[in-house]
Amino acid sequence: MKVSFERKILLGYIINIVVIIALGLIYWKYMPLSTNKLWHWISLVLIVLSIGMLTTVYFILKAQLKAKKESEEELLKNQKLMQSIINNTTNAISVKKINGEYILVNKQYQTFFEAKETNLIGKTNADFLTKDIADKYRSADLDVIKAGKDIQVEEIIEISGTPHTFLSVKFPLKDTSNRLYAIGTISTDITERKKLSESLKAADAFFNISIDSLVIASQNKFIKINPSLSKILGYNDKELLKKPFTNFIFPEDIELTKEEIKKLKKGTNVINFKNRWICKDGSVKWLSWNATADKTTGTLYAIATDITEKIKLEEEKENTLNALYESQQKLNMILENINDGVLVANTSKEVILANDVANALFGIEDDSKIPINFSDHFKVLFPDGKKTFPVQDLPAERALVGEVTDNVDIILKDLETKEMHRVLLSGRPIIDNEGHVVAVVVTIKDISRYKKLEEELEQKDQESRPKIGFKNIKQKKTN
Repeated sequence: MKVSFERKILLGYIINIVVIIALGLIYWKYMPLSTNKLWHWISLVLIVLSIGMLTTVYFILKAQLKAKKESEEELLKNQKLMQSIINNTTNAISVKKINGEYILVNKQYQTFFEAKETNLIGKTNADFLTKDIADKYRSADLDVIKAGKDIQVEEIIEISGTPHTFLSVKFPLKDTSNRLYAIGTISTDITERKKLSESLKAADAFFNISIDSLVIASQNKFIKINPSLSKILGYNDKELLKKPFTNFIFPEDIELTKEEIKKLKKGTNVINFKNRWICKDGSVKWLSWNATADKTTGTLYAIATDITEKIKLEEEKENTLNALYESQQKLNMILENINDGVLVANTSKEVILANDVANALFGIEDDSKIPINFSDHFKVLFPDGKKTFPVQDLPAERALVGEVTDNVDIILKDLETKEMHRVLLSGRPIIDNEGHVVAVVVTIKDISRYKKLEEELEQKDQESRPKIGFKNIKQKKTN
């Protein structure tokens, strides 16, 4: 049966007390009474002192044992606490002797090698890793010994067949004599952080090379801008980030911009909002904004496009259209106030413009339904009223091939009413800068009334001649 050290001390104390008492009794029994009494008293004092000293030593040892036990219990408690802490941390922790043997590992570290603590303690990396990997880890440990201080290294460890990146802090452990006796390692899995960092780098690259201006802002200042905005406005990053962005907005557009920011605060996205910005050189540029806001932080995220040239083109286009409309109105007034009919047709022979005189002649109000070659609505005849006039010789057809015609005398006989009009047709091609015919203009002068007046005058002239002494032409021939 194993006896504890505390029991051994107690037994030793009892035995010594019994021995001292026994020796005292023997002394008193065999010592003659005639002996000097002083020696008796000295013997008695020595016995009492011996018993007192033994008792004092016993209680001192007992107190030391109790203190040691309490110390061991506290140490064990602290060890358990420390082990509990390191086992429940997300970091992997290990401690190795200088020769590479593990003396402490936490649960997280054990998962690296799918092993239990008992399987790792007292072993080195070479016992369960390939030589190349074990040598790599050993080299990092030796670097700590050489440096004599903390170092940081990135290590790639395969966990369940998947490589993970760890940031390991390795540090030397020294005893009370300041001698290095072990190497501690705390490893943090930075795989996701590494991926995020790479993603952020890619995002920053995209942010910086974007043609559009990308902006992150608070309610009144830029937080981050890409080079595109600096290039557009002419300010450097520091100048734009230092002041409120309203300092750079055209004064008349500041209130409108603030109203849009209020909408963003309420959760409404801003689409195609246009405002003007003052550039460093004093010029003004138009920017079109698409923006959204983070409801929790209030941070604004926006994309801006320089639309200055587009606005200028739109203004020029509007001015051109206004000028064209004004010119067209003037042209219409001119056309409507001349006595001749006017037709304008494109190269597809579609009438795109006709004045009232032309509409009345054809009896058609819709310009697009008027036929430019007349033969669809009239029978086109020579002035004698008998022979058909060739379609290809009409002024419109000749103008389409670039020819100019003046006063082609023809008769138009309405296919429905049989009404006849004596007209003079003229044609002109409209040619672009490259010499291509793009349209034709045909003018129609109705001379029916004039021809009728000529015939009436001729007839009256013939009738009045005999009365004033002129002989009839037929009579002259008879005589």
